[in-house]
Amino acid sequence: MTRTVVVSGGGSGIGRAVAITLAEGASHVTVVGRRTGPLEALAEAHPGTIDLVTADVSTPDGARRVADHLASSGHGCAGVVAAAGGLSPRHAPGDGLAEVEAGWQAAFRSNVLTAVLLVEALTPALRDASGRVVLLSSVAALRGSGAGPYGAMKSALHAWMFDLARDLGHHGGTANAVAPGFVPDTEFWAGRLDDDVIRRKSLETLVGRPGTTHEVASLIAWLLGPDGGWVTGQILSPNGGSVLGR
Repeated sequence: MTRTVVVSGGGSGIGRAVAITLAEGASHVTVVGRRTGPLEALAEAHPGTIDLVTADVSTPDGARRVADHLASSGHGCAGVVAAAGGLSPRHAPGDGLAEVEAGWQAAFRSNVLTAVLLVEALTPALRDASGRVVLLSSVAALRGSGAGPYGAMKSALHAWMFDLARDLGHHGGTANAVAPGFVPDTEFWAGRLDDDVIRRKSLETLVGRPGTTHEVASLIAWLLGPDGGWVTGQILSPNGGSVLGR
């Protein structure tokens, strides 16, 4: 049986870099996203190694579609990288409670439910395969100020990840969260970058530069690989030293 790693949010940014890194390392990858165009381009560039599922995994139907795809293809689930998510509009001073609620609900759906529903749909297959889970978090969940709903939702993933690690550990699997710092080559920063922002964010690090999607993807690939099986229940934060270890 072919063992597949499922990568959500794989059409762009870190998710795309993870899919490419795994495919180049000879893993079979099922890439999941809402937009068909970027997924098809990725699959065409890696024929036979990457296949795709167009689905919105913030919904039960979308998560089930991914699980059904794996079941129908006869692929076991070696791992899940839950990279779908993003920044939701924040409420402005003076907004009413309805606007506040809408913003927090949107952040919850895009950053928590996208991970929870997908992993829950694939949990039986993960248990059978001693599978591994990596949740894409953010340094915003560790920084402790200015993160708003986005940071709160990423922090929620940490507590849930601890439960996943306990559950999957009984079956030989692992669960971890990766919380990157400033990685400008992602849709998260689209429309919000200029030279001043890049310089300021780089100076917040100890190494004086931004991170790259490849660096984060390489860490995630290691967690999923043969040498990562004794690391579980951890929050790993590749951030150049902008937030020190806790």
